[in-house]
Amino acid sequence: MVPFTLFVLGFMSLSGIAFLVRHASWRFIYLCTSVPAAIHSVFIYFFALESPRWLHVQGNNKEAIEVLKRISPGKRGYLEKVSSRLPSKETLEQSPSSSIMDLFIRRWAFRRIIVIMIIMFGLGMMYYGVPLAVRDIKVNIYLSEALNAMVELPTFVITPILLEKFNRRSSVLVNCLVGGALGVFCFVLTTLGRTNIAFVFELCSFFCARIGFNLMAVYMIEMFPTCVRNFATTMLRQALVIGGACCPIIASVGRNVPSISFAVSGLGFFALLLPETKGAGLCDTMDEQEQSDQAMKSSHVSC
Repeated sequence: MVPFTLFVLGFMSLSGIAFLVRHASWRFIYLCTSVPAAIHSVFIYFFALESPRWLHVQGNNKEAIEVLKRISPGKRGYLEKVSSRLPSKETLEQSPSSSIMDLFIRRWAFRRIIVIMIIMFGLGMMYYGVPLAVRDIKVNIYLSEALNAMVELPTFVITPILLEKFNRRSSVLVNCLVGGALGVFCFVLTTLGRTNIAFVFELCSFFCARIGFNLMAVYMIEMFPTCVRNFATTMLRQALVIGGACCPIIASVGRNVPSISFAVSGLGFFALLLPETKGAGLCDTMDEQEQSDQAMKSSHVSC
């Protein structure tokens, strides 16, 4: 949730930059946004650390412990004891290997990634499309973008609470359905000319879209093992961006059919096809993931 919060702060700054340079040339506007991004990339290169879990899966236990030493506070003597108990690289090489192709070969993994991408496509249309369709409500564009960014900030407090108190699958389902319903209400109110109330519903729909993305980001991590988790995360973000890329088309259609952009709801019903992962540990290999899923099924049946 911390990097998501910083992402939103960057989002909020765009409204201020756009307002200050609204009379400037497009070259200067690109300069104002690209230079901070370039500086950020340089900081990431020098200060970002490799995942110790990933290093361990690759058999680089010594490097994994060094990373843990850099990020752990106070005394680090216990890390040396942990290092001595980790399986060696030779042991890991003898265990069954996994690759990205397992996501497409194993039916359970392929089904999950397809369902996740469908849900994220719907969330992408909500997340990017709802602010884009604000023009149909005819409110101040700078103020609306700033308020949309501010609405995201409480989601990073609410999301951990939802993850702690409720199941993943039901949280995603209910959130997507509520967000879609709010979007439809906004569509109806905009058509009736109640723009002020419609804008409130727009903010609420955008709020649900952000919570849905936060939930899916954590949910997806728990459904895939370390060996393919990076690629699965990439597919999740790709589906979100594809949904966003479709939004300008919907917005252009909305010029002939007023506020049609708000009639697009999330595809949250597909969450019913995903397994519940609350309480499950993170796995490193595909075989471990299969065994963990089977154990979770057995525990749910026994309950």
